[in-house]
Amino acid sequence: MTLLATTPPHHAHPTDDRRVYAVGVFMALIGLFTLLVFGLGCVARASSSLTFNPISVVNAPWHVGALTLNARWTNVVVSLVILVGAGEVLLRRPRRGLMTRFGVVAVLFLVALLIWAARSPGPSPIDFINVTSILVGASATVMVLIFGALSGVMCERAGVVNIAIEGQFIAGAFVGSIFASITNDFFLAALAGLVAGALIGWLLAFFALRYQSDQIIVGVVLVTMLGSLSSYLNLQVFTPYPNLNLGNLAPNLPIPLLAKIPVLGPVFFNQPGFFYAMIILVGVVSFALFKTRYGLHVRAVGEHPRAAATVGINVVRVRYLNVTLGGAIAGLGGVAFMATKGQFQVGYTSGLGYIALAALIFGRWRPSGAVVASIIFGLSVYLSYDLVTYQVPVSIYVLQMFPYLITIAVVAGLIGRVRAPAADGLPYKRD
Repeated sequence: MTLLATTPPHHAHPTDDRRVYAVGVFMALIGLFTLLVFGLGCVARASSSLTFNPISVVNAPWHVGALTLNARWTNVVVSLVILVGAGEVLLRRPRRGLMTRFGVVAVLFLVALLIWAARSPGPSPIDFINVTSILVGASATVMVLIFGALSGVMCERAGVVNIAIEGQFIAGAFVGSIFASITNDFFLAALAGLVAGALIGWLLAFFALRYQSDQIIVGVVLVTMLGSLSSYLNLQVFTPYPNLNLGNLAPNLPIPLLAKIPVLGPVFFNQPGFFYAMIILVGVVSFALFKTRYGLHVRAVGEHPRAAATVGINVVRVRYLNVTLGGAIAGLGGVAFMATKGQFQVGYTSGLGYIALAALIFGRWRPSGAVVASIIFGLSVYLSYDLVTYQVPVSIYVLQMFPYLITIAVVAGLIGRVRAPAADGLPYKRD
């Protein structure tokens, strides 16, 4: 007790203090820019309308009237919220939740930009923002990112870095398109995507565990190989046989009554089966990792494999199992992407696997955190594309860079350091 009482408190590293300070200053600059350009830069009479009824009339929710906002003062309020958040970071220097704060600021900035772009009078031919359509559109991207982030959680909690998520998306989407076109059965397409993703996961585990190869290099090689292979097969298979790539879309499965709730109904209760499977999978993975003996073994292997081996846990078997299961989850995510986007096209996953990896880090290797991070990243991705329709006076390429800049910042640790599982990425050699 005396030793515990006299142990000096742990002080944060000066580098961490500087990083937190830099993030706070950056958030303050974003808030000031939002205030001066999107807020005070608007004419006083400019307004933006929010609508809440989706474009599709099939299973449409109960009607809700439009809400008209003063663009100037709405963005002034948004900018003040950002500035308050920046002040809290600068004064309190929080060690936890820094990336979440930054992600919320990024989304608020895009929302302010959207309100400013849709103002009337203004240069945009569209003077309204369909909130429900934006959320429904973003939900498809969020769903795929969650599949990818859960795949990463399964692998990295066991100590294997899965850079190949992008490749597993590609494999799942390609194989899923073939099976969906031939059978018009998305259940069979999902099974095919699971098998394809599991095979890629097994290959990653084989090279990482059998030959102790560098896991990051193996993952990058797999992504490059699958990207090139999909391009080749697209020319050799889909071009001469277009009936294998019909672009079928998975039908929505509305839940009675709940699907009629304005805004929330179309987003949560009128989705394809893949969306509901994703929600179930989040709960299953969370329960399995943190409430079962299996999960205890996985986390032990990811933190201290030698100690786990001394108590009888087969480290290699656990890692093989988890990396293969993680690959299957990402393969299912590829099928889900194809089922919401349609016909398979080369490169149309657009780096979502890497964004899912960033969401995994953002969420601190926990399923719940990965879900929150995927929502933030998914909204950023969708809004960056949606802004193009409002003729924002910024290059389309700059807008579409925004989510990837956040991804780079997260992966590089510029928005705060997080501790990965101690043995993550380290080869394990049996004695």
